[in-house]
Amino acid sequence: MGLNSLFKLREQATKEIVTLLDTAVLGTNGAHYKHLDSKEKIEQADSPLFLTLERNESTLGNVTFCRRERLWYVRYFAFSPLLQSTGKSKSKGHGLLKRELTQFFTSAFEGEYGEAPHALYAYIDPENEKSLWMSENFGFEKSAEITTQTFSRINPKVKVSVQKVEAWREVKEFVRAHFGNQTHYFEAQVNQGPYYVWRSEDKDILGFAKISTAKWEIKRFPGRLGGFLVKAMPFIPGLSKILKPKNHVFLAPEAVFVKDPSQMGVFLESILNLEQQKLMIWWVDKRDPNYVASQNCTNWGILNRFIGTITANLVVKRNPNMTQKTDSTNSVYTSGFDFI
Repeated sequence: MGLNSLFKLREQATKEIVTLLDTAVLGTNGAHYKHLDSKEKIEQADSPLFLTLERNESTLGNVTFCRRERLWYVRYFAFSPLLQSTGKSKSKGHGLLKRELTQFFTSAFEGEYGEAPHALYAYIDPENEKSLWMSENFGFEKSAEITTQTFSRINPKVKVSVQKVEAWREVKEFVRAHFGNQTHYFEAQVNQGPYYVWRSEDKDILGFAKISTAKWEIKRFPGRLGGFLVKAMPFIPGLSKILKPKNHVFLAPEAVFVKDPSQMGVFLESILNLEQQKLMIWWVDKRDPNYVASQNCTNWGILNRFIGTITANLVVKRNPNMTQKTDSTNSVYTSGFDFI
């Protein structure tokens, strides 16, 4: 059964899709923010499929999937205010959206749009009513908890010698050895640099991390003090240098490894210095061994003292036509790109 005539499938983004993503304010009860680099990020998306709702040459909604082997990642889920859920309310547009997306998921799992995926997955803020609506209405189930960990320095210093590496071949053996067995490890994004490598005098690797850069406009920060922080920013010493709500640039690390977990802080600070930035936001599985080992011996910075860590949920919708394997007890690999 095909899509409603208002819905279109594309493998390339249109200008209207970019405009929708640029203007969409993401989040409800938690953080509120807008992407300021949507065009760049869409161009970096791996094997994308764009499902759009269009009317009178306008794009009213978009769901973007990154097709990764036999799993599809829900990269964007953005709709105009007229079609967004507000808690439990149900509008005519809301009903059309639910009906069409339900049919699309069914058709995708039957292989109508290429090789049928084993599952779809997404990351949602449990305080975001729009994301919860998607999860609850389409049968996505919680699979893991992801920590949003900030790391900040007002004046980052060089603490260790870090080299910026663009060539995947120089780090792939180390990355695969430490992260290749994690759930949702896909090299479509992992093999894109840059990586930052810390070596000893004997050239042994003591630490490495892949870094992506993001640019957001922050309407509200996450956490209990999120709304207060935006208003109070100019008056809080230190924070005003780290956070620029109108043009908030930060680094998003992934594949983060340090041989000695107590050295996590000096490694990350040296990367900030090299990139002349003041903030990282690291989305990482709570069970990630390196994160767990370094959590209590790392000074995460002033922003962490204000907002702490925030939890996002990894949610999965499995193909009902396939026999599913039992979930792995391994931690989940989280790509910084997927969150920015």
